[in-house]
Amino acid sequence: MRMRMLAGLVMTGLVATGAVALGQDANALTAQERKDGWRLLFDGKSLTGWQGRPTFAPESAGDWTVAGGAIVCGGTKPSWLASEASFGDYELKVQFRGVAAVNSGVFLRSQKEGQPHVTGYELQIWDYQPQGYLTGSLVGSVKAGPVKIKGGEWNQFEVTAKGDHIVVVLNGAKVLDARDSKHASGVIGFQCQLEQRIEFRGVKIRPLGR
Repeated sequence: MRMRMLAGLVMTGLVATGAVALGQDANALTAQERKDGWRLLFDGKSLTGWQGRPTFAPESAGDWTVAGGAIVCGGTKPSWLASEASFGDYELKVQFRGVAAVNSGVFLRSQKEGQPHVTGYELQIWDYQPQGYLTGSLVGSVKAGPVKIKGGEWNQFEVTAKGDHIVVVLNGAKVLDARDSKHASGVIGFQCQLEQRIEFRGVKIRPLGR
């Protein structure tokens, strides 16, 4: 009887642990996030709501898949992935993972046609950009303070874009607080560079009123 009771306790603990793990799913909204008006932009299973876009030529738009609950750029060809919806003022959360020297980026307020780093902002993911627009910077606009990503681990950007005021937090530390008025609204996007594998997950947005 005692052995059966212990076994039952162990199974109960396993179930409880599983529940906690499910509750920590990066691609799910917490109860508080739902209450606060956050929306999922990635369901963890498909590219529904996203469109592959060419970087240089139409045939370069396809190196995007979903694996292990993440959007994956395989790095076989340069391209970028755009949200179908456009946004103006918002808070954004996105997790990313790549090697320490990975070169990628998150596009903010970009247009689907043209180069997204020109029609909008490129939030840098690259600790070694030659002109000093390092991770957390808005490439060509504002440089962030020195920072290093966690290579091979999940990192998280938290972005607030309201009017011309843009704040970027990386892994809990504010790395950029700036004003720039070049771009007011557009899509969210992810950059895929040649031979630069990177993953994205936990993509959540909360639109803000002006």
